[in-house]
Amino acid sequence: MPQHHPLTVTVNDQLTIDAGYWQECVKEDQTPYRLISPPQTAMYRQALSYLEEAAKDMKAPAKSRLHFGEVAIATVAVCLRWGSYFAVLANHDLPQWTAAFDPEVSCIGDGEMARINIEASAALSDWIDLMQADQQRFRKLVKAAVQLLPFPIAQLDGSTYYNRFRALGAINSTTGRRYLMEAFARDFGSEWLEREKARVLVHPTRALANGILNEHWRNSSGIEDIHAGGIAPPRPLTQRRLTKAREALLVCADPARPLSCRQQTERGNLAGTGAPVRDCLQASGGLVTG
Repeated sequence: MPQHHPLTVTVNDQLTIDAGYWQECVKEDQTPYRLISPPQTAMYRQALSYLEEAAKDMKAPAKSRLHFGEVAIATVAVCLRWGSYFAVLANHDLPQWTAAFDPEVSCIGDGEMARINIEASAALSDWIDLMQADQQRFRKLVKAAVQLLPFPIAQLDGSTYYNRFRALGAINSTTGRRYLMEAFARDFGSEWLEREKARVLVHPTRALANGILNEHWRNSSGIEDIHAGGIAPPRPLTQRRLTKAREALLVCADPARPLSCRQQTERGNLAGTGAPVRDCLQASGGLVTG
């Protein structure tokens, strides 16, 4: 039976998140690989439970006292930075993988990227439902997250993002939605529109979360540069795969001005010249990596 190596991430003195475990395995043709399995309790759920406990005796702040920037920081911190596999790749307790300083190196495998996307989407969907269901509870959790979950920046210029939010809100007006539906029907046909509406309405909040992440995380943050890369050396699980500069860039980049990680990250020497290995692949019960 292969030995299980735990994956844990220390958030602060009160919280350590279980991120699952990994094990060394060998295929029938004797090719070695590592199997990464998720935790029994989702990382987001562990972070949320911690915040719930910390905020239980807190007085809910008035809506007017909740800064838009605080909501943005709390959302990214809870759903992505600490509530997904991203936390494993940016674990500050591990030594830095020196190959990560090379902007041409692929630092994240396919399966790892998929796990981040799936976990962050599920977390964001639940976070949105929570916001809609209980505003007072949500405001308490936002305040607790900003105070207790480490994040690359302490404050966010809410005015810039709020203005962008208002602009998007105008597009999402009753008139804006009607025009959008009419455009879809005109361009793709009424049957396609009704079919897609029926599919989305099965899990509307999850569809919304997927859309938000696709627009602002996968296509605007620079994560695909780090995921892709032109060089794929063996990716370690016992070293920090994301530099602090890349971490800050990924979770704090202005969505109105997408940045290229290859252009903005610090440069360095590539450590090791081993033969490229296949990217992580989704496997039953976990991720498989060479």
